[in-house]
Amino acid sequence: MKKSILLLLAAFMLSLTAGAVTLAPNQLLIGHYTSDELDTEGWGQGYLAGVNPIATDLTPDELAIAQGAKIVAFRIGLAEACPISRLFVILVDTDGKLTDEITEWPCNVDGQVGWNMIELETPYEINIPEGYKLRVGFDYEQFTKDNKPISAVKVGTVYPTFFLRNNRWMNYGLHTAKGNLSLQCVVESDNFPQYIIRTRNMTCTDIIVVGNPVGFSFETCNIGLAQAAAGEVTFDIAIDGTVVKTVSNPEALTSDYLTIAGSVDTDGLTGGTHTLTVTPATVKGEPIANPQVQSATFEAFEHGFSRQMRLVEQFTSTYCSWCPDGTANLHELCDMRGDIAWVAIHENMNGTDPFRSAQTDSIASYEGIDALPEGTFDRTAGISSANRVYCVLSETNAATMNSFMDYVENLQPSWATVNVNSTYDAATRKAVITINGDLVPNYEERMGTDSKLTVYITEDGLKARQNNHGVWIEDYYHDNVMRTALVSVKGVPLKKTGDSYKNEFTVDIPTAWNADNLNIVAFISRPLGNALTNIYVTNANKRKLGEYDEPTMRGDVNGDGKVTIEDVTDLIDCLLSGIETVGDADCSLDGKVTIDDVTTLIDYLLAGVWTE
Repeated sequence: MKKSILLLLAAFMLSLTAGAVTLAPNQLLIGHYTSDELDTEGWGQGYLAGVNPIATDLTPDELAIAQGAKIVAFRIGLAEACPISRLFVILVDTDGKLTDEITEWPCNVDGQVGWNMIELETPYEINIPEGYKLRVGFDYEQFTKDNKPISAVKVGTVYPTFFLRNNRWMNYGLHTAKGNLSLQCVVESDNFPQYIIRTRNMTCTDIIVVGNPVGFSFETCNIGLAQAAAGEVTFDIAIDGTVVKTVSNPEALTSDYLTIAGSVDTDGLTGGTHTLTVTPATVKGEPIANPQVQSATFEAFEHGFSRQMRLVEQFTSTYCSWCPDGTANLHELCDMRGDIAWVAIHENMNGTDPFRSAQTDSIASYEGIDALPEGTFDRTAGISSANRVYCVLSETNAATMNSFMDYVENLQPSWATVNVNSTYDAATRKAVITINGDLVPNYEERMGTDSKLTVYITEDGLKARQNNHGVWIEDYYHDNVMRTALVSVKGVPLKKTGDSYKNEFTVDIPTAWNADNLNIVAFISRPLGNALTNIYVTNANKRKLGEYDEPTMRGDVNGDGKVTIEDVTDLIDCLLSGIETVGDADCSLDGKVTIDDVTTLIDYLLAGVWTE
């Protein structure tokens, strides 16, 4: 691309202090932000003494409304007065590689504190090829290294600012320290579009069982001149290119991004990897030309289980003054739902907690706990930020925790069941704990070869004083207190036989523990020691010491403890009559009971092994 330099005798300059700019009816401001916000004098940014070229890149989205228009002026905000000696525009690709197409306007402007409007005698025509953007900037003179003339403001999405040094554009870091460079372009056109619909950040449920819905979310905005009222813009949601749902904007669509979320049915979809797309379709009934398509992928599996219980690990201390608030919030959560396996993991805090142990310290360390009271939910990231697994229990209400658990439920199905059975001999104080369950076919492809079964023993009704907002409560009763993790806090490998497992533990119950108040909490997870985003729990369960889960056996439709041809007959009868089966009739492990289970059951009886 040919380099062209427009040598102008002078560019017309109008210096304005910070305040609203008056534009002609056919003019718009283009920039990372278009408000009048400006850094105040004495708080700006600087670089090196001398003349410094500074610039920022206008993105294709920001330039979309201006295609075919002309830049007629630069609007530059300064925190301290300084000379401006050149304006320029460079065409760069979206990876930041510069072309040789540069347009320059030499000038001699005494830049003043505030907004400075520099009008161009020869406008710049905006005709940006696909895959390119514009680097716009100016040369300013800095008198000493301590000068701070450059204004940068954190408004909206913050983009990098670049300085030219030794013929190389360097990312200065204003975007991390202060914000967007205060540089705006005045563009002029008699034909600005009314609607330019943009989409971004398309996400969907990563993993589903075949037949379950797929959740989706995307952001959209209109960067055209007009405002689209609620319902005036439609979006087609497609799976593998076939439109399965059409949604519209629930609120007015402006230049601010709006999140649209929902779910689509997957009836008839086969297993495997699929692509979900969102395409802006119409505005006020008119088709959108050249729509911006966003996509995400998800995997559909033939098999999966429902979650039995949800693991909540509460990190607490008798010395923590805010911990009773966290406990109260968890009690409220338990009142909302009956599937909470609650484990209170105690730590020292300004004193020795009577229920703290080396094991509790290890768990807190592995899970990155750095303050109290905190809690983890199925060890799944997301309730606080993208790379953490915890929330502050005293500051997070039960409704938020409940919503997060529903969110985790929709992330992916469970790949195993967890049945908890135990016996206890009061004379010898020996307990035998058996954890068993079913696994989906190809379990290790879902959970990895290093997944673990972890078993906690907890105790209710332990009396110890508790700090509560600086006031000690002497007779405070602590429930769900973790006493021990069997074998290791990291868990143990599953002892698998085909698509099932069974692990057995023999435990001597210390005399200091009240056996009547003991609970067994078992769960299967990725192992502790992995990154915080990769230790999630796939299923959990909880029972009192001495309790049994109802025994189940895949294919045992009538619940008699064996799988025979009678189960086939009973299953057909139940399907014909609409009566629920007594035992485990989901032979195909797809989360529902249909005629497919009859076929799977017959195949098992003939072959002696379960097939997918």
